[in-house]
Amino acid sequence: MEIYGSNTTYNLENVLRQNILGSDYYRQTCTSLNNWSDIVDEIYENVDHVEPWMSGNARGASSAFCLLHRLFTLKLNPKQIKDMLDHRDSPYIRAVGFLYLRYVADPKTLWSWCALYVKDQEMFAPSGPEQKEVTMGDYVRDLLLSQYYFETIFPRIPKPVQDAINDELKSRNLPTTAKGNGGAGGADRRGVDDTGNRRPASVKASLSVAFGQRAPNRSGAREEGRGRDPSATMRDNIAGGSSKARSSASPDPPRDRDRREPPPSRREYDRDRDGRGGGAGSDWRDRGYDRDRHDARERGRVRDRGRDDERDYGREHERDRARRSHDERTESRRRSRSSDRRDGGRDARDVFRDAAARERRGNEDDVRTRYGGGSSRR
Repeated sequence: MEIYGSNTTYNLENVLRQNILGSDYYRQTCTSLNNWSDIVDEIYENVDHVEPWMSGNARGASSAFCLLHRLFTLKLNPKQIKDMLDHRDSPYIRAVGFLYLRYVADPKTLWSWCALYVKDQEMFAPSGPEQKEVTMGDYVRDLLLSQYYFETIFPRIPKPVQDAINDELKSRNLPTTAKGNGGAGGADRRGVDDTGNRRPASVKASLSVAFGQRAPNRSGAREEGRGRDPSATMRDNIAGGSSKARSSASPDPPRDRDRREPPPSRREYDRDRDGRGGGAGSDWRDRGYDRDRHDARERGRVRDRGRDDERDYGREHERDRARRSHDERTESRRRSRSSDRRDGGRDARDVFRDAAARERRGNEDDVRTRYGGGSSRR
């Protein structure tokens, strides 16, 4: 079957796809499954919920969606898809088959694929054991009627196609309103903040791909299903002689592959220490930490003072050089004038001096003429 939409992202939400590709379970286990039957077996053995994210918290893509992405890369043919939809070993194999269609099938063909299953009565829990059960028909109708699936988002179905699907459901006396969460209903997983404003369509859009950060609407979630890799657990069980026959549709391995917990940050350490009341050892570590921090600040201040001193020295050096240059020019002009006078030359000051002498002589001649030859009174 041809992939509808993107052949690169397979219409998955970007942050979910990044978490899938960065998952150890996907890189080490899923990529080693090279044919359809191996992936179906892996779904049977290790998938017991079909939510997009790991159960109990928000730190990585689920096993179901890692295996779903691997199916996208194999580009299933119609017979393989049909076999998954009709599979009787596990309802989760069927659910993954319907998810495959919802993501990459042409929306115009969705009804022809799903029409036979909208009243299917097989019961299963989309969120896993001990969670609310729904019929497979409820699950399929919810996939067709809602663009949102738990904390992620499906590709949009064009309105004319959606209207045609609604008409078909009405003709069978079936509801045309989605319940959400794979037909189980309940609280909106996309989250509402403290002021009542809805967050973006996927709360997980704020999730770090480093797997070390909770989604904001799941801050109180408990750590569940955080055990070992389900495949490794299965292998250990087989080696220990506790293998399980494939007659059960609800296997019991840990729900998702674990990732190594990141080391606690300094802020988390301080918070834990305050809660415990500290102690002699913790006080010693705190003093050492504070001393190191104080030393680092002092080294920073010394570097700053050194840079300031260098700048001041540079400015003073420039001023000294300017003063020396001015003094040298002044001395050069003085020597030049002295040399000219010694050689009988005349400079501007000589011209002004001669003009002043002529003016004084003219004034004296004028006085003699006016007062009789300059005679004095006795």
